[in-house]
Amino acid sequence: MITKEQLLTLDTLPHIKDISLKLYKEFCVDILFKRRFHYYFTDGTDMIVEFREWGVYHMLSIQHIDYTIPKDDFFNRIDGGLELSDFTINNSIKQRYRKEKERITMFACVYSALRYGRVFYLPEKYVPNTRNVRVDYLVQYIVNRKGLNLGIRYEDGRFIPLTILISKSSNPDKYVDIQNQKVVSRLLITDIESGDEIENIIYTDDFIIHMSDE
Repeated sequence: MITKEQLLTLDTLPHIKDISLKLYKEFCVDILFKRRFHYYFTDGTDMIVEFREWGVYHMLSIQHIDYTIPKDDFFNRIDGGLELSDFTINNSIKQRYRKEKERITMFACVYSALRYGRVFYLPEKYVPNTRNVRVDYLVQYIVNRKGLNLGIRYEDGRFIPLTILISKSSNPDKYVDIQNQKVVSRLLITDIESGDEIENIIYTDDFIIHMSDE
């Protein structure tokens, strides 16, 4: 089983047996929800990203697998014993779970995507080649030759990650417009409560400089 510490650097797709809803919940509560990701772009703009429980619920596609689980009760259900194996008991839920398995495992690489992914702006708010996915930004990161596309939308004064779209290795840029790439010059990761700096990453054309690290 993968640990929440390993999720900080994981850059390959894990096996479904090596993750769990309990692991993801602990990772979110102990790490993701406590951190603010402040992107600075070379054009002078910036983006502040924070995570929310309802966003994780949608990233894991729970609403498509078992819509009887409310987005604001997801973590309580995990505390009550909800496991991935519960999605295999009912045949109809099992079929939907199979379709979303890859998204669930892709979530394990979200932290690496935030640190090393390419950022794209969506001026029309709609993701190309989707029916109605609306986000402001996509962070694209290649995992096992496929594209992990993290959709981020402005909600309640912050940019919140709320979906994962997976593009095939044959067309990793399916959901992005290359012309609207936002070049990151710096990523500052801080503790939300204390404001303490966790990591300050400076990006150049040739390499990444870690100015500080945990």
